[in-house]
Amino acid sequence: MTTDGRLLLCWAALCTVAELLGIASAAIWYGAVNFWLGEPPEFLLRIVAWFLMTLAAVPEGLVLGGLQAYGLSWVFATVSRSRWILATIVVGLIGWGIGAFLPLFLVAEPAVGGGNEPGLAATAMFAAVFGVLIGAVFGLGQSWALPAEARRRYRWIIGNAVGWAIGLPFVYVAAQLAADQSGWVVRIALWAAGGIGAGSCVGLSTGIALLGMTNHRSAKASVTQ
Repeated sequence: MTTDGRLLLCWAALCTVAELLGIASAAIWYGAVNFWLGEPPEFLLRIVAWFLMTLAAVPEGLVLGGLQAYGLSWVFATVSRSRWILATIVVGLIGWGIGAFLPLFLVAEPAVGGGNEPGLAATAMFAAVFGVLIGAVFGLGQSWALPAEARRRYRWIIGNAVGWAIGLPFVYVAAQLAADQSGWVVRIALWAAGGIGAGSCVGLSTGIALLGMTNHRSAKASVTQ
């Protein structure tokens, strides 16, 4: 296998694990807040719920940003891990904030006996559109933390937009399917599948972008051997 191929596979695998663990940590946080507060009818309690649910980005950012920063150190010797993690948390707060805001404040409660939750196709389509937008924001925020030696930073923004557009539907569809299950084993399996699908898509897309941003032949021997 070529150097390009090894680096791409290593990065994609790292991102898959990072996203799986990141989503798991965020889901635990989000689920704990939802279990504690439920769906509060009072406006002030909804604001509190929104704030706490948005903070799910912190554990996810620590895990995802930390592992990605480790992978970036394979090719960028001067990458700042703390700066990368901070950028990942900040853009994650934006994404989780928007995602938590919609069901709490903008989605109306269906009337008794009427209205159904959106189908899987509609859910996937919404997630893809949202993935393009939040992926671009994600890539833009993280590009601020890229070291000076990174070239053509716009590739990182495009890579994230494409990766999240393809990957986020896995998370949304998995979450919708899991909500209809009563067994925790099945729910966890569905969430894991969603995380693996999203992580691999983001990993491959950003990995391709990474190859075009650096002289990847200078990557550490631990990656290329």
